[in-house]
Amino acid sequence: MTQRGRGRLLTGAAPYACSRVKGQSALTIFTCGDRGTSGLKRTVKRPFTTFLGVDLGGGRGKTTAVAELRATADGVEVCEVATRSDKLAWTDETLIHRLADGHVEATVVAIDAPLTRPACNRCERPVCPGMEACVDPAVVWLRTEGRSLVRKVAASVSGDRPRVLQHVAQARLAPYAHRGTEVSLTYGRGLLPVSSLGAGNGGIAARAGQLRRRMRGAGFELHRNLIEVSPAATIAALCGLRASRGYKRDADPWRTRAVILERLSDLTFAPRSRMAREDVLQNDHCFDALISAYTAYRWAHDGWPDPEGSFAEDGWIVVPP
Repeated sequence: MTQRGRGRLLTGAAPYACSRVKGQSALTIFTCGDRGTSGLKRTVKRPFTTFLGVDLGGGRGKTTAVAELRATADGVEVCEVATRSDKLAWTDETLIHRLADGHVEATVVAIDAPLTRPACNRCERPVCPGMEACVDPAVVWLRTEGRSLVRKVAASVSGDRPRVLQHVAQARLAPYAHRGTEVSLTYGRGLLPVSSLGAGNGGIAARAGQLRRRMRGAGFELHRNLIEVSPAATIAALCGLRASRGYKRDADPWRTRAVILERLSDLTFAPRSRMAREDVLQNDHCFDALISAYTAYRWAHDGWPDPEGSFAEDGWIVVPP
């Protein structure tokens, strides 16, 4: 559970309604503006059949939820959505046991929390040269491409003078707080609110990093069968900004979530999932866990590109291209 889905969203993202084009599925989306997709490789099909989504909360596990989806002939079905493991909260141990319990080679885990740290927090240099002189690829990207994206948005909003725009870009991006993937999704595609910047720090990010290291021992590797996701960004890309804002903040979020689920035509609920649909509609942690798992399914089934260059190490939030 992060702050990615809250706050003011920038303009230039997908329209509210999902678009249908002759010969293509109902979930084919067309967005406007700078897509900010630098750092992607070619399309890759992935043979996973089980998709686990985690809305990660604090270490006590009270705000963590897990969803399990499995591939079917027509798409994917929800098998389980849970805020607890039997009667136990999703502590580190219960969560690791649940995620690693199964066929690793057929499973992909999608976590709604930062799985990498900003560049400065990974750096091992004893003396910092400063952002302007740093040669780390992730810092170079922030200094060049990142600032360019910020300036474009600032110019479209305020029309300030070039010197002012340059100062705004420098002030907003810091390699000890920001990752390129968040900057790209916020200023390049407009899928995340400005408040999402800096999510790579804090208690939940620290827990996510420890979880990633623990899962490596169970056979899960980042960008292979472990991915970082943002439910809010996925919903914004597939169903528009209005839906991504409203599924948590509307006066009647239950209805907004129901509309979103209805639009995911390849998603169904298995008979054995019992009350999963009601839990998803009533509980935002359950809903985020389900969308996380669904993002993993689309990533594998549709062959969304993998990150390359500095994004492979700096981190990549998987969203619909």
